Amino acid sequence: MARRRWMNYGMSFVAGVSLCISCSVMADDHQLYERIGAQDGIATVVDGFLGKVGADNRVNGRFADTDMPKLRALLIEQVCEATGGPCMYSGKSMLDAHKGMNITEDEFGIIAAHFAAAMFDAGVSADDNGIIMGVLAGMHDDIVGQ
Repeated sequence: MARRRWMNYGMSFVAGVSLCISCSVMADDHQLYERIGAQDGIATVVDGFLGKVGADNRVNGRFADTDMPKLRALLIEQVCEATGGPCMYSGKSMLDAHKGMNITEDEFGIIAAHFAAAMFDAGVSADDNGIIMGVLAGMHDDIVGQ
């Protein structure tokens, strides 16, 4: 049941590569970074997420031409910075990164669910999973339909 709840949180997550860098509630909470396992914990979440997305034929075509090692590194930077860690995200804005992709609501929800599930699988607490998913929901409009 808890997994299903996190899948529902996933419906409001930004498609795949998005994290809310500008959200001050996250950036000021270094404790969140520590609670989710710092760099090692973040890498575990990102690796689990990418594995889930890669195995899902409903969305994996979106990543067919993606430099996956670069995407992995950027995701780790984004999660690190967004959770109050010492990293600085060096990639494009989510709007620029997704412009012209025409990502659908369904794709957004599927990828969001994979991120929530990856956090659940990595042992991120329900409270912290909810905090992260709630903040990430703010990027929806920069992703869907662009």
